[in-house]
Amino acid sequence: MAEKIQSNVLSEDNLESLRTLVPGDTVDLQIAMPAAPKRVKTDYIGMLIDECLLFHIPTSAKWITVRDALTVGNEVVVRSVLEGDTGQVIAFKVKVLKLLSKPSGLLITTFPKRIESIGLRAVKRAQLGISVTLEADVYPDDENVTGIIIDLSEKGCKVALQIKPNWPVMIDEAEVKLNYSLDGKEVALSAKVKNHKLDNDVVYYGLAFTCEEKWIKKLLSRHTLLT
Repeated sequence: MAEKIQSNVLSEDNLESLRTLVPGDTVDLQIAMPAAPKRVKTDYIGMLIDECLLFHIPTSAKWITVRDALTVGNEVVVRSVLEGDTGQVIAFKVKVLKLLSKPSGLLITTFPKRIESIGLRAVKRAQLGISVTLEADVYPDDENVTGIIIDLSEKGCKVALQIKPNWPVMIDEAEVKLNYSLDGKEVALSAKVKNHKLDNDVVYYGLAFTCEEKWIKKLLSRHTLLT
């Protein structure tokens, strides 16, 4: 059996986290732009350890704005939600090295120097996402229902909760309130459940915000991993 190549840049744990990305996995790219960062989803292609990472960037017309922003040296934050056995979110920063259009749209970036991750199972460690408490009709008033926002946009978010017997699963269109601390003050965001997915002992909720935009923008300014 061939010996695994080690990294001189990343720790062993960080490299193992990066190796959880499999070619063909969907990733979220947050691209630095003058006005506001742009986020798109695309496919991860692979890596050359300590050298570079590769992502698919389509050459179609609707991707022209994205392609124009991928200039050499521009910063990109990469995030991936791994919903299989690992139950993990990973994120890291890289910079654009080259953007190719032939033989296929291909983005080549630097190799990351640090990987951040959140375990979504029962692992007790520092949480790098946005910790929130949830209020909904299905939850008992005396329960402290906690979850983690693992994906976020101006329109909505994705929240992961552990499945517990006294935390019934919310149905679509159910109303929910997300409470979190911002600069020492408690802020509440109202939302509606748009979809949900069960994955072993975790439930993922897709939520659409129904609150004032200013509160969402404040949350976005803090963002999740590697803002």
